[in-house]
Amino acid sequence: MNKTSQGIGGSEADRRREFIEAALRIVQSEGLSSLSISRLASEVGVVPSALYRHFRSKEELLDAILGFVRENLREHFEDAVGHHFSALSALDELLNRHVNMIKAHGAIPRVLFSEEIVGDSRARRKVLGEIIREHVGRIAGLVKRGQDEGEIRKDLDPEAVALMFLGIVQPAAILWHTSEGEFDFTEYAKQAWRVFRESVTV
Repeated sequence: MNKTSQGIGGSEADRRREFIEAALRIVQSEGLSSLSISRLASEVGVVPSALYRHFRSKEELLDAILGFVRENLREHFEDAVGHHFSALSALDELLNRHVNMIKAHGAIPRVLFSEEIVGDSRARRKVLGEIIREHVGRIAGLVKRGQDEGEIRKDLDPEAVALMFLGIVQPAAILWHTSEGEFDFTEYAKQAWRVFRESVTV
């Protein structure tokens, strides 16, 4: 059993993040149907009542996972832009971060497109749509900056380029997941990035 409790001892936010990461491990190894407050408590080595301070139900836990994804995407974008001067180099770094995030948390694509996320909960579907639109908007803004600086072709629609960029990740993540890691996600991303870059560069 992977005991997250061994690493517990930081802030409330740190503990909450550790619990969410443990929940993603459960989904990755056992499927979303196995995720529950009691199963999560067993995974992290605490009594269920200790988790109810953070998540009162599985529904709140799923909402927290969406929040985790949203925050990670925002952080990855800000870090990539903050560490790279050009738009294209920032996109390259962002792609690497996307690949690493999915490899570290392989359950994320499984959660985002599961029936429990996009099924009966209209509110959760709305949040998922907002997360995707926000990220597309950030990337489109970066593409527009690259166009203004003469690095990216100006005849391309920034949002279309942003969606094409994200399209590098999603099908590859599915192939990586369904092959149980045999599909070389990292190498594919490198090759796809080369094609993408050549298609958008001035």
